[in-house]
Amino acid sequence: GIILWKKNKEKQALLDKIDRLKKTAGSWPDSPIADFDPTTVITLDSFEEMKSRLRNRIVDRSLEGPNPYGAPSSFVDKVSDHLIDGFEFSTVIDKLSPFQHYKTVIGDVNLHFIHMVGAEEKRNRPILLLHGWPSTILEFHKSIPYLLDQGFTVVAPSLPCHGFTIPPTKPGVSPAVIATVYATLMRRLGYANYVVHGGDWGAIIGRILTMMYPDQVLGLHVTLNTVSMGPRFALQSIVGFVFPRLVYKTKGEEGFLHPISKLSERQYKGMAYFHAQSVIGEFYGYGMNDSPTGLIGWIGAIFPLASAEKAFEDVNEKLRIGLENFGLDNVCANLVVFWATRTAQCSMRIYHEFYWKDMDMYKQAFIKETPVAISNFPNEIVHSTRFASGDSYGNIKLFNYHDFGGHFSHIDNTEGVVTDLISFVSGL
Repeated sequence: GIILWKKNKEKQALLDKIDRLKKTAGSWPDSPIADFDPTTVITLDSFEEMKSRLRNRIVDRSLEGPNPYGAPSSFVDKVSDHLIDGFEFSTVIDKLSPFQHYKTVIGDVNLHFIHMVGAEEKRNRPILLLHGWPSTILEFHKSIPYLLDQGFTVVAPSLPCHGFTIPPTKPGVSPAVIATVYATLMRRLGYANYVVHGGDWGAIIGRILTMMYPDQVLGLHVTLNTVSMGPRFALQSIVGFVFPRLVYKTKGEEGFLHPISKLSERQYKGMAYFHAQSVIGEFYGYGMNDSPTGLIGWIGAIFPLASAEKAFEDVNEKLRIGLENFGLDNVCANLVVFWATRTAQCSMRIYHEFYWKDMDMYKQAFIKETPVAISNFPNEIVHSTRFASGDSYGNIKLFNYHDFGGHFSHIDNTEGVVTDLISFVSGL
């Protein structure tokens, strides 16, 4: 009786929160949609300033041998030297210029987004592409043309504080608030229904958005499969402890979930940045906004680290493999955007907002009827089985495993992630 009372109380609190969020969104005044030119922000002057500071960087030499500490000085030097002497500024512009960019104000968010209209017969299924941290809109520079070639309409907003969506002036812009901002954007563009795709924070925001607006979202496709630890997860853990090969289909699933007694240790090691940014992200954010060296050492290292196989304990080896997968130019292009917009520091606030305001909401975000697709990549930072995913999703239509790719699959396995997305949307 007590357990049932507690669950009903939590459910009512969730419904009350959704109602408040929707009422707040309903009070937001309409704002015009204006053309936006990214090159007014990403300028050659800002790039030259970045290079000038890197030429005078001060970097402590890392210890010799295997490195368990973080980004080594050799990595910082490699990226710095490439930005100074090898990287072409035009690379960033070439990734941005093929698309139509816009800005509009929604609530307290001065939102940047890409909007590309596809073939008329497919305009009833626009796709909302959502990225996460520490990514920028550049993540989709290869995927958007792929989708446009298939006739799909694409809307891709920049996550607040990640490049061209400038920092809000007030606290409280949590994933749930961002979900209402994105839903408002789609209505403002005239789309009553749409498909949501997301990775990292895009997957989390997408799941919240789908729960809040099931009448609008035609389907949800995610690449980061974080699920609630419900009864299916518990049963899987018990059976998997005895018969791991029977339960876990890939090395990624078995390595992350088995044995369950080690899960907390693996999460502590792999998610330390999450806890730090949930509590003290602002502390070391100053170093990234003021120093491109600091930016390289933290955000710059995340891209390759999240693109390499998790079996490597040596950070040096993970960075080497991850750079091959993600690409040095792609790392530099994102760093140039963060530097020019000075949004690295505030990009970490979403962790605090989620941890302290939306965590309970996300845990209860069960998507019962809306069709869901999940693409699994071996180098993703977390893994879950199809069976355990039933604790969070009740209508899984597609659950695909891929042979390669990581946390940024739009970069290192564009064809795989986009093929899954097109297949899913075409079947709705």
